[in-house]
Amino acid sequence: MIRTLCTLAFFAVAIAARAEPMALRSTYDVVGTNPDGSKYNGTARIEVISEASFTIHWRIAGATYDGFGMRNGDALAATYTIDGKPGLAIYKLGDDGVFHGVWVVRGDNDGGTERLTPHGD
Repeated sequence: MIRTLCTLAFFAVAIAARAEPMALRSTYDVVGTNPDGSKYNGTARIEVISEASFTIHWRIAGATYDGFGMRNGDALAATYTIDGKPGLAIYKLGDDGVFHGVWVVRGDNDGGTERLTPHGD
């Protein structure tokens, strides 16, 4: 009986400790910096696939970039393709509710920075 109660208590704590996945908005305003220091802006649209994964579609300077990502805790990671080369972006959620990130394209020595600010949905 005690063993059963201990097992039930363990599962109750384990279930309670499991954090809810971070809520993602469907639209974000994008502001970024390219490796050469030039700035860009646009929008990003996120579609949640599961508790861990999502698709992301950036619209920047008339171009569209499609990616796939995962969320873990207060961080996001997303892949994309630019000029036929794969890239990776990593973001961390700030206390201000904005995702602050860095990105790089495979083979490049330098990357850029990017902020995703929730847009009123």
